[in-house]
Amino acid sequence: MENTQHDNNISFLRGGGEMGKLTREKDWRKTSLGEPSLWPQSLRTTLNIILNSKFPMFLFWGKDLICFYNDAYLPSLGKNGKHPSILGMKAEEGWTEIWHIIKPWIDQVLKGGEAVWFENQLIPIYRNGQIEEVYWTFSYSPVNDETGSPSGVIVTCHETTHQVITLKSLVESEERFRAMADNIPNLAWMAKADGWIYWYNKKWYEYTGTTPEQMEGWGWQSVHDTALLPSVLKKWKETIATGEEFEMIFPLKGADGKFRQFLTLVSPLKDSEGNIYQWFGTNTDITNQKEIEDALKASDERFRDTVRQAPVGITILRGKDYLVEMANDAYLQLVNKTETDFVGKPLFDSLPEVKETVHSILDSVLNTGVPYYGDEVAVPINRYGKEEVGYFDFLYYPLKEKDGKISGIIVTVNEVSEKVHARKKIEENESHYHNLISSSPSAIGILHGEEMIISIANEAILKIWGKGKEIIGQSYFEALPELAEQGYREIFTQVYKTGMPFNAAETLVEILQNGENILKYYNFLLFAQRNINNEIDGIGIIATDVTSQTLLNKKIKESEKRFRLLADSMPQFIWTADAEGNLNYFNQSVFKYSGLSLERINKQGWIMIVHPDDRERNIEAWMNAIQTGKEFLFEHRFRKHTGEYRWQLSRAIPQKDEEGNIQSWVGTSTDIQDQKMFTAELEKQVQERTKALEENNVELQKINKELQSFAYISSHDLQEPLRKIQTFVTRILEKEINNLSEKGKDYFKRILIAAKRMQTLIQDLLAYSRTNTINRKFEKVDLNKIIEDVKEELKEELKEKNATIEANELCHVHIIPFQFHQLMVNIISNSLKFSKPHTPPHIKIKSTVSSGVSFNKEKLAPHIKYCHIHFSDNGIGFEQQFSEKIFELFQRLHTNQEYRGTGLGLAIVKKIVDNHKGIIIATGEVNKGANFDIYIPLN
Repeated sequence: MENTQHDNNISFLRGGGEMGKLTREKDWRKTSLGEPSLWPQSLRTTLNIILNSKFPMFLFWGKDLICFYNDAYLPSLGKNGKHPSILGMKAEEGWTEIWHIIKPWIDQVLKGGEAVWFENQLIPIYRNGQIEEVYWTFSYSPVNDETGSPSGVIVTCHETTHQVITLKSLVESEERFRAMADNIPNLAWMAKADGWIYWYNKKWYEYTGTTPEQMEGWGWQSVHDTALLPSVLKKWKETIATGEEFEMIFPLKGADGKFRQFLTLVSPLKDSEGNIYQWFGTNTDITNQKEIEDALKASDERFRDTVRQAPVGITILRGKDYLVEMANDAYLQLVNKTETDFVGKPLFDSLPEVKETVHSILDSVLNTGVPYYGDEVAVPINRYGKEEVGYFDFLYYPLKEKDGKISGIIVTVNEVSEKVHARKKIEENESHYHNLISSSPSAIGILHGEEMIISIANEAILKIWGKGKEIIGQSYFEALPELAEQGYREIFTQVYKTGMPFNAAETLVEILQNGENILKYYNFLLFAQRNINNEIDGIGIIATDVTSQTLLNKKIKESEKRFRLLADSMPQFIWTADAEGNLNYFNQSVFKYSGLSLERINKQGWIMIVHPDDRERNIEAWMNAIQTGKEFLFEHRFRKHTGEYRWQLSRAIPQKDEEGNIQSWVGTSTDIQDQKMFTAELEKQVQERTKALEENNVELQKINKELQSFAYISSHDLQEPLRKIQTFVTRILEKEINNLSEKGKDYFKRILIAAKRMQTLIQDLLAYSRTNTINRKFEKVDLNKIIEDVKEELKEELKEKNATIEANELCHVHIIPFQFHQLMVNIISNSLKFSKPHTPPHIKIKSTVSSGVSFNKEKLAPHIKYCHIHFSDNGIGFEQQFSEKIFELFQRLHTNQEYRGTGLGLAIVKKIVDNHKGIIIATGEVNKGANFDIYIPLN
């Protein structure tokens, strides 16, 4: 009976695992608390909750702040530390190493009755046989006794040491990325998927002398050549649209205001689904025929925001309606509620959004008494008015009354979003880091440890090494022993030990590729890799094969040497200049003629050789050639060492690369003093002859005007007798036909036909003459409208021939409407006239608008826009040898008996096209139709 009574008195200590057993077995009479059977109900209830909770909890109780804790708290104490001796100890004795830290918090809770909490707080404790630095997120909350006064402090805690170290690792990874980026020898930058550039490396700002504010987004256009910028923008925008790699050579302006040529390579960086999330670009200076391959740039898009931490939340639910009996501040903060809104109400009235996922769990715990633990559960939450997903560790634990009946559930919630996001972020960053290296156009390798183990090697560097992926995991100098023999082991070791980068340009290296020793030139950079503790744990390699550029550079130097030897042997003045027009070489004839030294010319300028009266025009002509890229040709006087000036003809021709960019100028100056004297006399004779020609031209214009007037008047007057002939012959045929013999009838019919032909000829002559004499008033006209008018005018002829005209979407162009109407009538009439027997004519008309250069016609101005009108038919065609003859006056390819006409129709067309400053081209093939291509200036 005594044992039963004793067990009943300490039934609140049942269960609780190891700590429940130790608590029951401890002799509490040696403490200020005395026998457990005498403990107050508030202490009993609190211990029952703590011992049966799966969440770490610690309790200070009474005036001596006696220590209690549960099994979940054991890992926090470690091994060879305070456990189990601290159970029942006074707080001041058990926590001597941190008593100065925690006592003020305990006092604050006991005096004020308000809880305190901290996140990621560093509190070193003694465990595992030593003092360890440990980070915690914890809450100190008051526990009231039966009088309502605080008698104890309950501690709910979660160790966050691993999370804090993880965050430090992220920061270190970012610093290592920037250190590597700023050691790259190239200009480098990164852009968003839409082309907005948001980051440049240090080399960019050093070269351009710009600031990040000036360069952000599309600000890079300010360092481009304005003449070439449109082509760069066009290609960059096409690259963004297609997702293809970008490669282009163009000049960039440096801080000194001078331009240098750069090879620009831009590669897209894609995620696992193949979507472009950013662009990585490099600009390599190739002005001196050197190429520097793209350097590794890690993503500046890595998240830098730390994962938000949240303290532990606790709530007690009662009954089948899960009425909220209690909720601490941490829990209220997690659910974004106030105590007034939440406590005392059914759980799902306040949080209906969690009912679907939580209700069944609560029912199971309430009905079975089996606790439920959820690890890193994803839950939609509303935090500060924003919907997001959080990750939580949940513990649903049943609350039992003295009779063992389950009356409620205690819920502990610990948000681990920060830990989950941090882990995913690290995995994502490492994935991006490896993907960036793998997809980079630069040759990149990462070696780990003092043994130089190859941990990362992209395809570009494996190609340079002449190896496959099987060498990954091997020691660098075991995989490439030939490099160790050439002394590179010492260089790598020096970088590893000192952390100082090593940069080499155009270095000759013997390397084994495909079983053969090959000599090649490389640019390469070695830089230190550092771990989380900022200790060097490896080195990185960025390499570029510049063999072809180096050999080309040597050939250029040899060619330059031969050029100068040849130039110095010539009597002419030979000189050269760079692309900007700065003269940088004179042959010996210049110095011999002028008596000046190279030092003096460099100091005072080459212009001192030129006559003072010619200098200003000389400089203007030279600058115009530099700006336009056209040949320089100028006559000026040079001063001899005797003081005499002689006339020289100077010519400079630009030297261009394969893409048409000027690289340099080569010039000559030739003495033309004697020719100049002869030319002066000749010019005098030419002026006299020109004056005579001008007088003759005035007379010719007068005669031509009179001839035009005569032709018009004569043609007009000739029509009157023709009309009378036609009228009288028609009356005879109508009224006297029966009085005529068959031969007489035939004669009269022939007279009528001849008169009609004569009238047609006169009308065509008038039309041809009018193309020169009518008022040429140009108007912007829709050619579709003219075609419709012509169809109406030729309606009967089209119907008679059963012909069709196909014309759609013709252009609007500035023309003389009357003349262009006549042009359309003549060309369409020509197609109807020369159609195939028994084949309905089919005429097609179409037009396009473009600049002259795109049409590739010699007579068209390259930069003027033209309307190209194309006519084609399915008629009898013609032989191509007659393509020019058909436009001449009175030229016919067929007899009058075969096809009627005067031979003026196409001559009128040609004259109208000439009036519009255009060209017309005819092409044809016998029995396969004719084509006419007309090019008229758009404006």
